[in-house]
Amino acid sequence: MKNILLLTDFSANAQHAIEYALALFKGGEHHFCLLNVHKTSSSVMTEMMASKASSSVYESLIKNPKKTLKVLTEKYAAQYKGERFSFEYICDYDAFTDAVGQLVKEKHIDLIVMGTNGATGAKEVVFGSNTINVIRHIDCSVLVVPEGYSFTGLKSVLFVTETAEAFKGDVLIPFNFIRARYHAALHILFIENEVLSLEESSRKEMKIKDHFKDQNPEYHSVTGLPADLALDAFVQLEQMDLIGKIINRKSFLQRLISGSSTPAITYKTRVPLLIMHS
Repeated sequence: MKNILLLTDFSANAQHAIEYALALFKGGEHHFCLLNVHKTSSSVMTEMMASKASSSVYESLIKNPKKTLKVLTEKYAAQYKGERFSFEYICDYDAFTDAVGQLVKEKHIDLIVMGTNGATGAKEVVFGSNTINVIRHIDCSVLVVPEGYSFTGLKSVLFVTETAEAFKGDVLIPFNFIRARYHAALHILFIENEVLSLEESSRKEMKIKDHFKDQNPEYHSVTGLPADLALDAFVQLEQMDLIGKIINRKSFLQRLISGSSTPAITYKTRVPLLIMHS
């Protein structure tokens, strides 16, 4: 968990996500890269391609956002000067997902941190299109922070697993790293389509235990509910500070979307959600 990418569109939502991440990783040695991406448009791209001084056009386009990003980065560096943090900032003018994907590879990013809906102002749309595209297309763990959520410690964390899931232990590195730093109590929630026999439940618990050795987790089960409702119901009953979920990019997101053809998910996560890829 050395290199962490912080995505910002300068919205309050993005700022909350960044502040949450910096507070979460206090006490560790981490390199934070702040990235601001401007959307491309056909007219601007045509101008850039036609211009003999395309680099000058590019620089003029990102000049003001780059200055804002510089000030923001310097603010965080000063705020956390006593920590073993290092910072850099990058302003890019590209397709959002392409810019993020390229930087993940170039900077060897271990974790992406982003807010839920950016500057859209759509309060009910928690997983906006940028969040969905990063989860779907970027091979990197993503920590999604709900709008306005502040870090107040990490006492209990929840790992969610569904029927017939299989994954390698190293996928859990981000989740176990964060949990171990705070010695947080571990809860494991099985989301089942149907009620399992005692034998089947025991078998699943034993399989999961191989991935969480010496952590003494507490097991829970929800049956017959969609993934979004199951998570929401559990978090309302139990005070969780972080949810971890390993996903197959298509299957779990489709369950959250529940058949919607829109580019946004209206599932309302109450606590930060750490998404890891199988």
